[in-house]
Amino acid sequence: MSSPIRIGNFFSTFDTESVISQLTALRQGPIRKLEVQRKQYTAQKAALSGLSANFSALLLRAKALTEATSVSGKTSSVDGTGVAAAATPSSALGTFSVNVTQLATGTTAQGTALTAAVDQVSTLSSSNFNIPVSAGTFTIKTATGGTATIAVDPATQSLDDVVAAINATTVGITASVTNDTNGRANRISMTSTQGAISLGAGGDTSNFLQATNLVASPGTTTRTSTFDLARLNPGGKMATASFLGGPPAAGPQSFSINGVQINYDTAADSLNDVIGRINASTAGVTARYDGQTDTIKLTQTKTGSLTITLADNGGGDFLAKTGLLAAAQTMGTNAQYAVDGGATQYSDSNTVTVNGSTLTLSATTTTPAKVTVSQDTASAVTAVKNFVAEYNGLMDAINAATKNNGKDTTTSGSLVGDSSLAAVQSSLRSIISSAGSNLTGNFATLGQIGLSFGAVGSAVGSTTKLVLDEAKFKSALASDPASVQAVLSQQELTATLAPAGTGSLASMTGTYSGTKQGTYAISDDGLGTLTATFTPADGGPDVVTTGAITAGGTNSSLIPGMTLQAGPALQAGTHSIAVGASRQSVIKRIQGYLEVQAGVGGALAKRQETYDKRLADITKRQDQIQSAVDKEMEILRRKFTAMEQAQARAQTLTTAISNAMAKITASDN
Repeated sequence: MSSPIRIGNFFSTFDTESVISQLTALRQGPIRKLEVQRKQYTAQKAALSGLSANFSALLLRAKALTEATSVSGKTSSVDGTGVAAAATPSSALGTFSVNVTQLATGTTAQGTALTAAVDQVSTLSSSNFNIPVSAGTFTIKTATGGTATIAVDPATQSLDDVVAAINATTVGITASVTNDTNGRANRISMTSTQGAISLGAGGDTSNFLQATNLVASPGTTTRTSTFDLARLNPGGKMATASFLGGPPAAGPQSFSINGVQINYDTAADSLNDVIGRINASTAGVTARYDGQTDTIKLTQTKTGSLTITLADNGGGDFLAKTGLLAAAQTMGTNAQYAVDGGATQYSDSNTVTVNGSTLTLSATTTTPAKVTVSQDTASAVTAVKNFVAEYNGLMDAINAATKNNGKDTTTSGSLVGDSSLAAVQSSLRSIISSAGSNLTGNFATLGQIGLSFGAVGSAVGSTTKLVLDEAKFKSALASDPASVQAVLSQQELTATLAPAGTGSLASMTGTYSGTKQGTYAISDDGLGTLTATFTPADGGPDVVTTGAITAGGTNSSLIPGMTLQAGPALQAGTHSIAVGASRQSVIKRIQGYLEVQAGVGGALAKRQETYDKRLADITKRQDQIQSAVDKEMEILRRKFTAMEQAQARAQTLTTAISNAMAKITASDN
């Protein structure tokens, strides 16, 4: 406790700031109490946030189990080649064989050679060689005629000049420019009268033999270029490329493939640009430039006997110049296959369906491939185990958050005594232990398929965890997979029009196709406009839709799957349509309950909002108290200053009086 404030000998001993500090601390008592509350609420909010993650994880697993094929999936395996299989939930269990005798192919169109023949008379540097010729020398040799070195200068010599230089040697070689496979003078042939021809030596400085594709040419006394000498550059602008017969028409042009227009401009686009544009379009073909044949090839993406339609547009002639417009098309073929040795079946695609399984045919087979379809038990078990783990994880998290260790508050949970969480635990356990509503299968409870809180007769305290009897589950799945699926995921929703409506609606028919339970509040303006506000039962946001109706008419768009019938006359008013579950599995019930708790706008979110408001209120109250304290202390500080100033003046006066008295006394003496 602070020492008491003493006023005696005030001027010499009074410490104003010490007094202010003690008074401030005294007045801040309520702030400190509020800070204790802040820490408590902050801890509770953090604990609730952690639990929200557990709720969300369990909701995710519940949703996975309520998928229509969550545990009824099937798996396939293939023994053999040429066939890949993908099972679906509707695939028939068992084994069947598939023999593929022909694959489906797409129609193809191949153009004519694009490149002009090599320019024999211009200098090598300005001829359209595929590989530019470098200056220097190269070597030729025959078995009995000796060796010759030929000098090459691309700036001054033509191809004819180099051929003449070869022919002028004494090694016995005769060289000439000959035709390629497309009839163009585009290759070099050498013939020897002096035995085998050898080309090139280590001291060569020109790449002429490589540029003319002679180095790797086969043969002994005769050697011919293995590849064409001239080749247009598919990456260069078409306007300057060495097209046979000249480039396509200049300017912005277009052509169409299967009715899809492709634009180009020879001054701006290369052959590669146009090919890329074709492949990126919706024309349904793939295009490529074949360097071996010097042609463009189109292949229909869709297999089967479908013609590729081609047209040059306006003044464009790209398809004509490339030989595609008049190309003979090789029509695509249909796939041919047989199942279990039966009759040949045909398909215009290499993807076919057999016994509910999707097969992809990739090659013809010499031995039939065997396809085996089995129940995907492993995935089903994993899905249920994941749910069990998340359920137990949530229960453990709630227990930790609400744990009460009596006076040892340091180890007690932040949400100790939270009755709403205890109610959640009780509700979830009750739902899991209950039966589904009006299920169509042979199972009504989770216990019948192996999900329970332990076997009957289990020891007290050992039934707090949800457990899966894997053997029982697998047995149920093997005997009746449809019923197992039903007890997990079946749900049918029914919409009912309340009879007490005051608007235009007289009746409602159909099968509800929405996915959530809730209520539609319908507002009728009496002029033909209906406004429906759907409030979902899971606490999610309202959804508003509008629709029109006429007197005696119907509306089939306002409520999913339902047809609303109006009476003979329109009238303003309201109607209510309730959507509830006529059939519902146990896991669907759990999903719905969890959505109310952890969904958007659910109970947990609202509790978080409450803590945010409490914390904000504490901050506001603390600020208000501190402001009041600051104002009070400022007033006291001014008063103490005034007191000190008055005391100082009094002290000065007292001193003056004492001095005067002393002088009087001295003079009397």
